[in-house]
Parts: sequence; C-alpha cells; structure tokens
Amino acid sequence: MHKALREEHAEQTVRQHGFINRMLGRKRNSPLTPEHVWHPGLDEKIAALSESQLGEGHPDGLLSARAWKAALHLWNDSLHAAHELVEHLNTPTGAALHGIMHRREGDFDNAKYWFHLAGNHPSFHGLQARAAGFLMQQTIPHGPLRDPLNKIATQGSWNPYLFLNAIAIQENHVREEESRVFLEHLQQLELEAFMRFLEGRITWFVEVID
Repeated sequence: MHKALREEHAEQTVRQHGFINRMLGRKRNSPLTPEHVWHPGLDEKIAALSESQLGEGHPDGLLSARAWKAALHLWNDSLHAAHELVEHLNTPTGAALHGIMHRREGDFDNAKYWFHLAGNHPSFHGLQARAAGFLMQQTIPHGPLRDPLNKIATQGSWNPYLFLNAIAIQENHVREEESRVFLEHLQQLELEAFMRFLEGRITWFVEVID
C-alpha cells in the first residue's frame, strides 16, 4: 500500500478508536427517546469518516459503511444524522436501523413498518442470547413491564415488536427508573449487535465491543 494511503488509513483508525472509546466512557447508556445529541463534536467526526475507505474491498462495503456510520450516530443520540443516512439505504440493515431511529424518536407505528421491512435480521440471533443472559441475572420489578421483560428473557428469538411495545409502555405510561435502566441496557445490546454484524462487512474492526 502506498505510504500516503497507509498513513491516511492509520489516521482514520486513530480517530475511530478515539470517539468509540469516548462513547464507551459514557456514564450511562443512551436514553430510550433522546431529546438532544449527546456529543455534537463526535457527530462531526462520524460524518467525516470515509465510506469508500470503510467499504473498500467488500461486496456491499459502501452500504455497510453507511449503515455503520448511522449506528454510530444512533449511539451518539443523533437521530437526524442517522435518518439522513438510512432513509435511502434500501437494505434489511438500513430498514432495521430506520426502525430503531423512529422508535427512539417516539414514532412507534412508523418504527413497526420499518422493522417489518427488515424481517428476521441476522444481528437478532446473537442479540437474543445476550438479552436473555442479562435479564436472567436481574430481578424483574412488578408492574406493567414485568410480563414483557419476562417474555423477552424467555423467547426463542429476538422480537423487535415486543421490545418496541415495552419501550412504548415505559415512555407513555410507566416512567419507572428501574425498568428504564433495563430497557436502556437492552437497547445498548441491540446497537452493539448491529455494529458487530456491520464490522464484518467493512475494512476496520472495532475490537473493543465483544
């Protein structure tokens, strides 16, 4: 590889590690329905990532690079920036991230439409095991969310509609801190599942998420 190109790749990798570590250092997980971008400066760094470099040498590299950047924007609670990337991303991953974006802005009906288009996404397979493992170690509080959380813990495969309905109950009716923490953790597991899936389809791998 030409020296200048190697240096460009190295510089981008350093930038990526920097803002990934910054987001991993957040004191709590992203809110279910954020009211503002967590870190505007990180938004600019994510937007500056080269999709052509991230997707280099992969059959669906450009599409996966765009989706990966959208996932990073979602992690940074930047719903508008994520929406700009996924609204014309006509892939199952794009549809799933589109659904997550609308769910997080509180547009639950629109989110269901996009989850339907996404179908049984490959990232859901590992997600269910991690979600169940987490919930099995918790004491589920009594109340309206006890049943949906128990169903999430025991279901055979990840059901984005069940998770969406649980969030809708929390945001529109319950607003209990204990159940919110559980749902925010599940949301983080969901995001990490998509990032793992996408990192197998781009040039750079994020080893800090396992």
